[in-house]
Amino acid sequence: MTRTSAGSRRSDPYRNFNFRVSFEGRPVAGASTASGLKRASKPVRQHLSGREPEPGAVTMERGVSHDADFVAWAGRGSEGGRRELTIEVHDAAGEVATAYRLSGCWVSEFEALPDLDADAHAVRIEHLRLEHDGVEAIDVTPGPITSGLEDASGRPVTLRLVGDDWRAVADVRPTDAQREFVFPMAARYLLMTEKGGPWTSLGIYAGEQVVGHVMWGLDDDGSHWIGGLVVDQAEQGRGLGRATTRTLMAWFEQLPGHWTTRLTHHPANTAAARLYADLGFTPTGEVDEDGEVVLELLA
Repeated sequence: MTRTSAGSRRSDPYRNFNFRVSFEGRPVAGASTASGLKRASKPVRQHLSGREPEPGAVTMERGVSHDADFVAWAGRGSEGGRRELTIEVHDAAGEVATAYRLSGCWVSEFEALPDLDADAHAVRIEHLRLEHDGVEAIDVTPGPITSGLEDASGRPVTLRLVGDDWRAVADVRPTDAQREFVFPMAARYLLMTEKGGPWTSLGIYAGEQVVGHVMWGLDDDGSHWIGGLVVDQAEQGRGLGRATTRTLMAWFEQLPGHWTTRLTHHPANTAAARLYADLGFTPTGEVDEDGEVVLELLA
């Protein structure tokens, strides 16, 4: 992800808002809260690609718009016609964490007031309800995710979106004993995430060396998920699984609306059960379609 410069951040009228709306590539509004956003694919626990998008509505409140065309369109309601909008969700650092494309949008409810700063030519949005034909999650490339943790060798642990390093990530292999619990090569997880849906693959790095693979996902209920965690057999015993899980947990906590982290493990994987229990995860009482135990850590 391209990091935003200090100068551009100062000139961005929506920089203080977690939710930012764009139309035809230009930012048109920002809001402090938004509800009704969810991925239109099957739940994270399901491995197949997504279902068809479904109509719904997104409600945004406590925002502002500096775009006269957008304000006029919102004010016309159903008579304003339908538009395709993009909503970006920004984390505490101001970076794009997730993004959604809303098709066939029109405004059913709109409450606005002129901004107190007349020179700003802004309209305060008290309440905005966007009806839509469907929500599609947009794959957003995060910058390296780090929490300052190191492995037992003193190498900093970072998580990076898989790109030109895909061969090294695909070649990650667990030990023979672990193949009962995870795929025999990380390539299987990469193929799964390439099919679309709610999962995003990340390469686990120790320093500048690829040492593993992990996935994260956002489910329909707003829960964040961790899956596909595989540390290469040559790199095990150095605390990389723990550091990876903690790094994702810390990143999730920065995301607006985060309320829980979930993951699963094979019932016979006692090492994973001990690790997750030590990190504070507790069983939900559910078992997924693969027979794995579902664990949860509330924010």
